[in-house]
Amino acid sequence: MQHMNDTRFAVLMALIIAASPFAIDAYLPAIPYMASYFSAGIDQVANTISLYILGMAFGQIVGGPMADRFGKRVMILAGLSVFALSSLMIALSEQLIYVQAFRLIQALGGGFAMVCVSPLIRERATGNAAAKLFSLVGLIMVAAPAIAPSVGALLINFFSWQSIFYFLCIYAVVVTFISMSAIPKDKPIKSASSISALQRYRNVLTNRSAIKYIFIQGCAFSVMIVFVTNASFIYQDYYQFSDQSFAVLFALNIIMMAIANRLNNYFLNRYSAETIMRFALGVQMLAVIAMFCMNVLEVAPGLMVVGIVFSVGAQGAIAPNCNAIYISQFNQDTGSASALIGSIQFFMAAVLGGVSTFFFDSSLWPVITVMLILAMLANVLAQRKLPVGMMQN
Repeated sequence: MQHMNDTRFAVLMALIIAASPFAIDAYLPAIPYMASYFSAGIDQVANTISLYILGMAFGQIVGGPMADRFGKRVMILAGLSVFALSSLMIALSEQLIYVQAFRLIQALGGGFAMVCVSPLIRERATGNAAAKLFSLVGLIMVAAPAIAPSVGALLINFFSWQSIFYFLCIYAVVVTFISMSAIPKDKPIKSASSISALQRYRNVLTNRSAIKYIFIQGCAFSVMIVFVTNASFIYQDYYQFSDQSFAVLFALNIIMMAIANRLNNYFLNRYSAETIMRFALGVQMLAVIAMFCMNVLEVAPGLMVVGIVFSVGAQGAIAPNCNAIYISQFNQDTGSASALIGSIQFFMAAVLGGVSTFFFDSSLWPVITVMLILAMLANVLAQRKLPVGMMQN
């Protein structure tokens, strides 16, 4: 896709990735309605977020080596098709168990498509240049989680919770056709076709300098997902905000991510991706510490919202730099490399999001405690000395 300029390329990559943010965030306002429809607890319905993230992890683990073997275009089209069909089946489900099952399948499809984006970026750039491209893709795709809760709330107001999944189905079908016409057919390397998925992962894991970035990204991403998993409880149940207020408050997180994203792009002209990533991780940790203190003091909801916004928004500068530093270290098996960082971050997020709901006690302590541990761990890992041989610029 070298014939495409960076902006058009970034838009296409963002459309492919955005299927999953829509799948997670658009139905957040529907959780109370789904709980009522299925005669289940809010925590039971909220757990489908963790199920989706877990499915994303497995989708990437399986899809990465397959993309290296069969081609990225094939996996993107297959993944989006699975996503569309499973979205339709969720809308038609009459029992929560079926929703949970098809959410897993939907997530597998999302993982198949998402895992191909980083390798396609790697084919165009490395180092700080790749960080700028990741940042551009990130800036465009933040529109998905920014508007997703509003779209979900709007659909619920006029129709029902099922309409959200009909919308997801239509979105995936449209992006499938766009990808079919815009992404050229792959030409897999024949000599690599016999390499097993296990061997591809072994090849990736031999690059020890890249391993720490997998866990930095996993911890920082999980901070955000732990909040997202519990966002409906925090805003709608604990603080008693309306559906419309919930959508606005959730959008504030995305606005902060966009601001961090643009600041990141500017400072990449002056500082290394590593330096900016460490600073953003520090901001995230300080924000969660502030949330911890504010919960002790039982401050007004508005102040807690500020802490949440900064803890989530910092991801706008963490993710593009961490991904760029990591993927720039690989010249081959990029699909498997992308799968490894993607699957581990989603697996960590799924498990830790589930942990935060498992210890649910109608307070904010389980959520804030898990977020704080993760933020501190990410900063500890980031302070380790930069490995020799790290590819830059």
